[in-house]
Amino acid sequence: MNGYFAFLRKELTESMKNHRFLILFFLFLIFGVMSVFLAKYIPEILSALAAEMELHSEPVPLDAWKQFYKNISSVGFSAFIILYGSCLSSEYAKGTLVLLVVKGLSRKAVILAKYTAAAILMTVSYWISYGAAYGCTALLWQDIDLSHTAFAAASLWITGFLYLSILMFGCVLFRQAFTSILFTGGIVALISLLGMAEPIAAFHPLRLGTDMIDLISGTAAPADLMVPAVLSILLSVFGLWSAMRFFTKKQL
Repeated sequence: MNGYFAFLRKELTESMKNHRFLILFFLFLIFGVMSVFLAKYIPEILSALAAEMELHSEPVPLDAWKQFYKNISSVGFSAFIILYGSCLSSEYAKGTLVLLVVKGLSRKAVILAKYTAAAILMTVSYWISYGAAYGCTALLWQDIDLSHTAFAAASLWITGFLYLSILMFGCVLFRQAFTSILFTGGIVALISLLGMAEPIAAFHPLRLGTDMIDLISGTAAPADLMVPAVLSILLSVFGLWSAMRFFTKKQL
């Protein structure tokens, strides 16, 4: 596709200049560090503030991972979607896409480059956040022997690609960033509702974002999430393909 790598460099450079990457990076890093410290010390703080409150159990590493995945899957990915919800609307407003396409830039290259840039920055931010959480957990607890922590992290990471493909499709359909974000939230909510049906629940793709604690605690095995993982990847590819296909026919 003509101009893919040049446009990708442009997207990565802009993400640094407009501080989009730095905001995402530090937000995920804060979640990685603070999730562990909150899990470790919030019970002690609450006990100190309320003398009548008694701790029934000491915090354990699993509590830190629960807090980490809760923060990343809810606030972290929501912030990611909001930050990149304007990835095409800003181009429409500036009118730059028309000039670039006239000069020979492939429309498919535009969508693929924007998706790739967002995926790279999400990946870097996410795995550094995971590394920070793992390091802080090892620092605060002597024994962190839990099952499949890396696989659980990879499961939530795959979910991020699915969210991004839905967002990219929404950005193609709608010119306003706010509408694209609402579209993404609506589709994710619809997929979640479909997952409540018993025949679908076993291989529901969003299980990747909800069953991480079961993996870490040992109540679930990686094999249980293989079908949801494959389905999530296929849906991500389909969403990206749909975005490219629709964008080739969209009037700029």
